Amino acid sequence: MRGGYKGVGVVGVTAGMVLAGGVMAAPVIEEVMVTAQKRSQSINDVPISISAFSGSKLDDLGVVDTRDLGNFIPGFTYSDSGYATPIYTLRGVGFNDATYNASSTVGLYVDEVNLPYAVMSKGASLDLERVEVLKGPQGILYGRNTTGGLINYIANKPGEAFEAEISGGYGRFDTRELEGFVSAPLSDTVGVRVAMRGIYTGEGYQYSLTRPDDRLGKKDKLSYRLGMDWLPEDTFSLRVVYEGWRDKSEPQAAQPIGVIAQNASAGEAALSPRIRNHPLVPVDSDDNRVADWSPEYDWQLNQGFDQISFRSRWDFSDSVALVSILSYGEVYDDGTLLPQSGYSELNAEQELNAEITTIALESRLDGFIDDAQDWMLGINISQDTGFESHKLFVDTNSAIYPITGETALGNRIDTFGDFVADQYALFGNYNWQFTPAWQLSVGARYTQDIRDFEGCSKEPDDSEGAGLTPVFSVLAVSRGGEPISQGECVTVDDNGDNSPYRGTLDESNVSARVVLNWTPVDDTLVYASVSRGFKSGGFPVLSSSAKKQYEPVRQEELLAYEIGTKNSLWEKRIQLNGAIYYYDYSDKQLLTRLLDPVFGPLPVLKNAPSSEVYGAEIEFSVAPTEGLLLAVNGSYILTEILEFESTGFDGEPTDFAGNPFNFSPEKEVTVLADYSFPITDGLTMAVSVDYSYSSETNSTLDQDPLFKHDDYGLWNARLRLEEFSGKWDVSVYGRNVTNEFSTVSIIQAGDGAARYAGAPRQYGVSARYAFD
Repeated sequence: MRGGYKGVGVVGVTAGMVLAGGVMAAPVIEEVMVTAQKRSQSINDVPISISAFSGSKLDDLGVVDTRDLGNFIPGFTYSDSGYATPIYTLRGVGFNDATYNASSTVGLYVDEVNLPYAVMSKGASLDLERVEVLKGPQGILYGRNTTGGLINYIANKPGEAFEAEISGGYGRFDTRELEGFVSAPLSDTVGVRVAMRGIYTGEGYQYSLTRPDDRLGKKDKLSYRLGMDWLPEDTFSLRVVYEGWRDKSEPQAAQPIGVIAQNASAGEAALSPRIRNHPLVPVDSDDNRVADWSPEYDWQLNQGFDQISFRSRWDFSDSVALVSILSYGEVYDDGTLLPQSGYSELNAEQELNAEITTIALESRLDGFIDDAQDWMLGINISQDTGFESHKLFVDTNSAIYPITGETALGNRIDTFGDFVADQYALFGNYNWQFTPAWQLSVGARYTQDIRDFEGCSKEPDDSEGAGLTPVFSVLAVSRGGEPISQGECVTVDDNGDNSPYRGTLDESNVSARVVLNWTPVDDTLVYASVSRGFKSGGFPVLSSSAKKQYEPVRQEELLAYEIGTKNSLWEKRIQLNGAIYYYDYSDKQLLTRLLDPVFGPLPVLKNAPSSEVYGAEIEFSVAPTEGLLLAVNGSYILTEILEFESTGFDGEPTDFAGNPFNFSPEKEVTVLADYSFPITDGLTMAVSVDYSYSSETNSTLDQDPLFKHDDYGLWNARLRLEEFSGKWDVSVYGRNVTNEFSTVSIIQAGDGAARYAGAPRQYGVSARYAFD
């Protein structure tokens, strides 16, 4: 039933299903079946901390893409890199790199098909059966190693009968949403399902600080999926899926909250008067709509993603099956224009062009020895190929001395990076139910990861001013190199060489997981696990004057210890889950600074030798009476860098030992109340209210007060009228109904601190109709 709540936390809920004649069934918290261990199991039988949401609940919560989950899963956060690429953090484990080709600490999958780069996930939340969020290192059963966890979207599949549905909505800022699917059997052995969704707005929700009548933030997003299932016989099945998305929305602009001169030698004396005198948004402002951007360009995304995948299963005996997944995907940015600095001047804006193609094959054998033992053995192979280029607009940036307010040395910088990443992995897992109450699970994965990279920065032909290239030419000659000509790389090493940086990173690792489960009584699970996960190293694509900025980070390793329990109580009317964990973190990949003699503190990737994380989670749901569900979930996370010395945001040598991770709030809580009741024999009414709280954190390792995120709490509400059989419903909703201000991220862009605010109050109406 669409009105049943299925999701804050780890369980699906039907708190009093409505039967014919308006009679309410006994309240019950219904278990969700998940595939977290690549086999269908009750979520309460899986010894992993999991949050699961049904597709209908995702719709109710307004979840359009992965970043929206951050408001509803304690311990999961989303931040904006400023480069139109999302950054996900789970249990404090994230990777704050704005590079387009940076792999995430949180793995992303659609029906076990890997989306290795975070930007690929923007359209995954379409026509879903459910989404599963697994917390902790996932280095055994899934396609690529991750240290934070993973998100697996499970799409709806074709059924045995015709189904069709259409839904739409209208909301604040002239927001129009339209979604639908058609599912039908084409024969006794073939079924297809087609789904599409479009989101469009006629009015941008942001207004300019310096030009209050200017607007930005219109949405123009389309996502689609076509799936076909073929079942020629009981022992063989094939699923083919073509899916993708297009995003031509206007990007979010940042709020300028502080002036920070980037120039390394002259400091504030090199600031352009246009920046020195530019109005700022007060740090304590609660206006989540104000921002600023230059009027010289039409700022717009031009992103897209397409993927085709084939999944086959062959049961060639009663106890062994062969499962194979082959996929090819391509994501691109074609001239995306981003207003990054938060100023109405061109200070650190950019044009982004990028493309990544990925091809992957996983093939595994699933087998059963007897009722107490099962096993899995497989291989995973992938290759990613991509390029990335940034054109940086620095007309008023202090690093190029615009002291009179006009361009002095130059106003454009091009940066490019090409890469190829090959991965080979062998994995296995074994489960043994050695007594009725005890089970042992062991798994391991060997991975070889090889990455080749080439990149540098250049001054393009359309750069105006006296010229940046002559400055770098003098620098190269002074170090023993040759003069640099226009259009050549200006990235110079200590010997004056300005050829493109070229590097290879060849790494291998062995992930492992051991879990002991105890079921002392029915509906109670206690587990203890030790697991080790890795995240591959990589090369950044950064505007650079020194080759050392392109030096790669090594792979990071996380050793996790966890104890957890899952309990279904009071005749399944209460679900109580909890977990405590400790992470021993080695070589954590961090975005820090390098002091450049020309451009000041510039970003660079480095490894922190030692860090640690302590955490606890609790999830409580209760259905005390017919139609009523109450749920409270919370997480408490303590992160600390134990050993790491680098350069701070101010360009000074800094010892970060003792500092917490950035983008890692200590406390997060989600509360929900959902009440459904009959109003006639054929109609039900449902009222749902939820609240999510996040404590303060910081965008920087330095814990700079200017980059602090204050704590916040968001309220959402929904009133829904539904026909008993689920044929149609109409809803009125409000999101962030109190218009609470929240900080998504704060970046240093050019000469300023640029803050990205969370979405303002939104409200609207939606309707859904299912065809027979």
